[in-house]
Amino acid sequence: MPARPTVSAVLIVKNEEAVLDGCLASVAWADEVVVYDTGSTDATVAIARRHGAVVVEGHWDDDFGAARNRALAHATGDWVLSVDADEEVTGDPEAFRAALGRDGGVAHTVLIRNLAAGPALPLGLGPADTVLAGSRVFRRDLHTWAGRLHEQPVLLATGRPADVQRPAAGIELRHSGYRPDVVAEKGKGTRNVELARAQVAAAREAGDALALELHRVDLARSLQMSGDHAGALAEADALRAAGFASPRNAVLLARSVYLAGVALGDDAAADRWLAVWEAHDDNPAFALATRAQVLAERGDAAGALAALERIPTTTVNGYGERVDRAALVTTELWAHTVTGDRRRAVLAALDAIRHGVAPGAAGGLVRLLTEDEGRRLLAEMPEPMWRQYVTWCAMDATAEARTFLRWMRGARPADPAVAAGAAHLAPTMSLEEAADWSAHLRAAGQGEACPLVRIALDAHGHPRQRAVAGALAHSAYGDERGLAGLEDALAHVDPADEAEVLAELQIVAPGLVGAAV
Repeated sequence: MPARPTVSAVLIVKNEEAVLDGCLASVAWADEVVVYDTGSTDATVAIARRHGAVVVEGHWDDDFGAARNRALAHATGDWVLSVDADEEVTGDPEAFRAALGRDGGVAHTVLIRNLAAGPALPLGLGPADTVLAGSRVFRRDLHTWAGRLHEQPVLLATGRPADVQRPAAGIELRHSGYRPDVVAEKGKGTRNVELARAQVAAAREAGDALALELHRVDLARSLQMSGDHAGALAEADALRAAGFASPRNAVLLARSVYLAGVALGDDAAADRWLAVWEAHDDNPAFALATRAQVLAERGDAAGALAALERIPTTTVNGYGERVDRAALVTTELWAHTVTGDRRRAVLAALDAIRHGVAPGAAGGLVRLLTEDEGRRLLAEMPEPMWRQYVTWCAMDATAEARTFLRWMRGARPADPAVAAGAAHLAPTMSLEEAADWSAHLRAAGQGEACPLVRIALDAHGHPRQRAVAGALAHSAYGDERGLAGLEDALAHVDPADEAEVLAELQIVAPGLVGAAV
């Protein structure tokens, strides 16, 4: 039997005691965890040891790629999952492990969800969130890290990344720190602060009040971008106390500085600057849309709805910026559901769909809606959106996404895209799910997509799962592909498990095992 692929989760860290516990708990399923410390002075090393990690007390030489390679030298797994301390792995580790190396791949990308401040909404991404695919999973024996900054794994043989990198199944990384683009701009932010301070000094010396106000706005915004949230708020509040000569300056400042209040957990500061934005913008819809999102992130559904209800269907301000009420559907749907007005929640979602806007992530819709409500939405979806949801479900591979795909099956029983999505998700399904989907797809004349057969023929799957799936496919449907998968699976069953597997096969397909062995 082929060895089960082993996974090493590998981190480089320094002074990460605030976030490391959650990160290491999220990778406890890995066969080993390697933590390379570059000189922590806090409890980082002790936390890593408490989690049973392989801890290497190393050094820092201003080279991220070199540090990652020193960490990689201590890993022993077949595959490496590279994680940062302010990230947590979520999803289904077994589905992830089962799909490693599929189609001969030697590297995979992982979706990195950069979380906005505040709790995540159940419908998925809010406007401030970003999702990026990063090269984080690779065969240890074939790769090394390259690059002092923005480092990436490259093939030892070519010095280049693997040409084909399929998305990793089953998991994603949830990042609680800065978005990568913001981190990349930290140096620029510091430079901009210095430039802004010089401009403020020059305008003050010249006695140019209008220029001074603009440059102080620039300074506050630069402080915010560089991560000095308290400094940004102090400068902004001093400007507010003096009064604004230019409404546009007030709006520019407010649109940036309210984020300082969010970052600091200072609700009063965030609300104060959202109010400045609303009072000075020639169209308050933009500030109201942001306020609704901020309140939703706090869990204030009633407050979010109060802001949303003041926003017209479509609005454009004097600068050509546009707000469509339908684009705020994830907040509105969530808020109506939380406040108990399910009818308006569904109506908001239907209106968004009619405007070409997806009403939320598949998993979030399953958590918030009943199946009947979900099917009402599905019945109105245009073809491009429908196919996009199939793709999202296939990429998600969570139980909730598979439930949404089943709702889609109920809405369009013979849809080939849904069948393809189910076939793609077969390795992540339980045998019960696979049997249910197989029966449906065969009844719809789509037996080629049979998930039981897909599981049976998956060379990377667990032999027990493959054997039972193959036996069910052959005994229930006479599918010779199932028998072929069963035979191959039995050849790879661990001898210690053989009796248990054969006994289970006698239950699900009496008399078949003798023919297969």
